[in-house]
Amino acid sequence: MKTITWHAPDISCHHCAMTIQRELKSVAGISEVTVDVAAKTVTLRYADDAALERAKAVLQDAGYPVAA
Repeated sequence: MKTITWHAPDISCHHCAMTIQRELKSVAGISEVTVDVAAKTVTLRYADDAALERAKAVLQDAGYPVAA
């Protein structure tokens, strides 16, 4: 498993964090999701690059575009 942290500037509250966690936990290949509201970051443990791309697309669709 690999780990990455993305900056997601649109995170503003714990509701955002819960939404992000719920959406990403359904993505195949994502094993762990941590959201830091204060830092506006999303940290993922993922299996492969395909899972990472799926996660990025899910976040984009959910309204939380990210940058590496």
